[in-house]
Amino acid sequence: MLLKSCAEKLDGYVYYLLLFTVAIIPLEQKFAAICVGITFVGALFAAFGDIHREKVLKGWEQVALYLLFIFAWVSLHFSKNVFISSYNFIYVVGQYVAIIFVLLRYGWQRPQPFPPDGKGTADAGWKATFNKLPRPLQLLSIFFLMSVPVSLVGLAQNFFCVAGEFVWVDPQEFPDLKVRVFSTLKNPNILGGYLVLVIAYAISFYGICSTKKARCVMLAVVFLAGICLLYTYSRENWLACLTMLLVFCLFFCHKAILPLAAASVVGMIIGGPSMLHRLVSILNGQDTSAALRIAYLRSTEWIIEEFPFGVGWYGYQFVYPAYNYYLVDTSVIMYHCHNLFLNILAELGWHGLFAFLLVWWIFIFNGIKLLRFGRQNWLRAMGRGYILAVISITISGLTDHVYFNSQMGILFWFFGILIMLCRKLNNYVV
Repeated sequence: MLLKSCAEKLDGYVYYLLLFTVAIIPLEQKFAAICVGITFVGALFAAFGDIHREKVLKGWEQVALYLLFIFAWVSLHFSKNVFISSYNFIYVVGQYVAIIFVLLRYGWQRPQPFPPDGKGTADAGWKATFNKLPRPLQLLSIFFLMSVPVSLVGLAQNFFCVAGEFVWVDPQEFPDLKVRVFSTLKNPNILGGYLVLVIAYAISFYGICSTKKARCVMLAVVFLAGICLLYTYSRENWLACLTMLLVFCLFFCHKAILPLAAASVVGMIIGGPSMLHRLVSILNGQDTSAALRIAYLRSTEWIIEEFPFGVGWYGYQFVYPAYNYYLVDTSVIMYHCHNLFLNILAELGWHGLFAFLLVWWIFIFNGIKLLRFGRQNWLRAMGRGYILAVISITISGLTDHVYFNSQMGILFWFFGILIMLCRKLNNYVV
C-alpha cells in the first residue's frame, strides 16, 4: 500500500520532469541523457500506482515500433566491435525508448475547457494561459522557448568570434569564411538541423496566432533561428529550409511568397560574399566537405553490397577503414556516412531500413491526416509543422546525418510521438 501511495504521488510530478527534460535536450547532451533517465525511472515507478492510461498507439503500430528496435538490437551481432556497439545502443536507443514511453503515458490528456482555435482571454496571465494548453502544445511551447537561448548563443559566437577561426571550415576553399557557429549543439550542421525544425513549427503556428503578441513571439523565434541558421553556413540545411519554405508558400500560405523573397535578399546581403561563395560551391563540389561526402557514399555502397544484413548499430566506423579510398589519415574516425537513409541501411540492413521507413510513414500519414482533418487550428498546425519538418529532414538527410546525434535523435522521436498524441486528442475535441 505504501508503494502504491508513493507511486500515485510521484505520478503527478513526472510530467513536470518531462517538461524540464524537453527544455534541456538542445542545451547539453550528457545532462539531457541524465534528465531522460530520471524521468523514465520516475515514470516506471509511478506505473506501480493504480492509474489507468489509455493506449495511444494501435496494436500494429506498436508491433512496427518494437520490430524496429528489435532489428537494431539484433544488428549488434554483426558489429565488428560488439562491446562498443552494445554500449552505444544502450545509451542512445535507451534514451529513445525512454522518451517514447514517458510521452505516451504523460504527453496527452483529454482536453480541459480550451478556447476554440487557440483564442484566449486578453487578461489571462502567461501561467494561466499555459495551464489551459493541451499537453502537446505545452511541450511544443517549451521547445520554442529554449530555441531562443540556443539561437542567441549562436549569434554571440558569430558577432564576438568566440567559436574559433576556421573551425569546421576549409580555409583554402573558403578564405572569407572564418566562423561557423554551433551554439550548444557542438556542430554547425547539427545546429542547422535543429534550427530548421524550429522554423518549420514556428511558421506553421504563426498563421493561427489570434493575438498580435503571439504573432510577434512566433516572428521573433523565426527571426532568431533564421539568422542563426545563416551563420551556421550549413549548405544542406539552407537547401532544406528553402525547400520547406517554398512548400509552405505554395501549398499553405501564398501570401508568404513576397516576405520569403524579401527575407532571401536580406539574407544574401547579410551573408555577403562568403555566403554566395558557399552557395556556388554546391554546384562545383570541389571543396573538401563535398568531396568527402561523395567518397562516403561510394564506400557505403560497397559496404551495403557486401553486408546486406548490416554492419551493426554504431558499427559503420569499424567497417569503413577497409573501404576507405579517399582519406590518407586513417586515424580519423568516420562514425556515419553522411546520408540518413544509407547509414540506416548500412548498419541495420534492408530489413532495418524497411522497419524504420514503416514507423516513419506512420508518423507522416497521421501528420497528413491532422493537417487535413484536425478539428482545431492548433491540431492542423501541428500536422503542418511535422510535414514541413519531414521535408527538411529528407532534404538534409541526403547529404548529412545529423540525427546520428542523440539530442537530435530524441527530437526526431519526440515530434513523431507528438503527432500520435495529437491524433489521440483529435478524437476528443469538438
